[in-house]
Amino acid sequence: MKILFIGGSFDDNGGRPSSVVTKFSNEISKNKDIKLSVFNGGYFENIESILNLSIENDAVFWWANVPNDKPKIRDVKSINSKVMLVTSKRNDNEKYNFSELINRALSAKANLCIEFSKHNDKFCMMLFDPLGNCWFKGENIKDCCNVLLKRLDFLRSITRQSTINVNNEVGISNDISQYLQMIQGEEDFFDVIKNYAETFHELINPAPNVTRFLGNSSFRCQRGFPSLRKNEIVFVSKRNIDKRFIDINGFVPTKLHEENIFYWGENKPSVDTPIQLRLYERLKNIEYMIHAHVYIQNAPFTKNMIPCGGLQEVNEVLQIIENDFGSFDKDFYAINLIGHGCIVMSSDVEKLKGINYIRRILPENIIQ
Repeated sequence: MKILFIGGSFDDNGGRPSSVVTKFSNEISKNKDIKLSVFNGGYFENIESILNLSIENDAVFWWANVPNDKPKIRDVKSINSKVMLVTSKRNDNEKYNFSELINRALSAKANLCIEFSKHNDKFCMMLFDPLGNCWFKGENIKDCCNVLLKRLDFLRSITRQSTINVNNEVGISNDISQYLQMIQGEEDFFDVIKNYAETFHELINPAPNVTRFLGNSSFRCQRGFPSLRKNEIVFVSKRNIDKRFIDINGFVPTKLHEENIFYWGENKPSVDTPIQLRLYERLKNIEYMIHAHVYIQNAPFTKNMIPCGGLQEVNEVLQIIENDFGSFDKDFYAINLIGHGCIVMSSDVEKLKGINYIRRILPENIIQ
């Protein structure tokens, strides 16, 4: 694994190195399977060219300190969308609450974040992810590094799938309006989503402007369509839409066809779309799904924490169905996704009502 580690301060006078970055990089460099490049402090004028090295790496640790009067050049994911990003935040005496820390991680599109804090002259680290899971909390840098690298290895193993806009495909109509007309009669489902979105918002109480925690919803129409009429369309809520105000225009028609995921229109569907389409394909009686970042009381839990969009979650869910429900032909499933949230799958809207959702206690300590 190739890691780019950028830390310390960068200013017009050559900056200053960070002792914490030195200690972390020394521990990481002991791993013979890692090729590590470290920039610990320097001139601000060089930071953009350093950041461009992200394209050559599997992971980037962005821990740089830049003066407030300088532009914030730190959008690592715009340079390499597939890179694993590890950010950091100093949080002495709990200046920021955990919800605010999560918001910062989400804003940076970080995969992992380390909170550094000092309480009564005691230095502590907490490694967490944007879903609120705590992977390490303690004072030992070596132990923190070991857990961090283990988690990065796991994240590298996760399989994801991009969605393809039909505008790029020859022979498939890109007229989204004909598909939205097919879901005119689903207002009852939209009302269920909006009502639950209020519940999810109250349970999670996210930082302002955070809508990702409200999850996503989907349903399928079996009437088919001209271009690929042998199969079904699944309507998935748009990416980063606040579900408290969703209506017919909040959904994106999608299609699993020969292992590709197609979507119609200008808006991308939720990142969980490839997972849900495969679950629809396997569970023939299921017509509706609601995914949220809360838990369901007394529902069974998956074994492994899979980040949003990881295709491995399909097998996690199917394994629970086999072990706890005993059949893939039932018309209702309610399952907790450990460290992530939950998914409810139903044959009709009525079965989705009256579910007892409960708060995830954050940070949630995960041991795997």
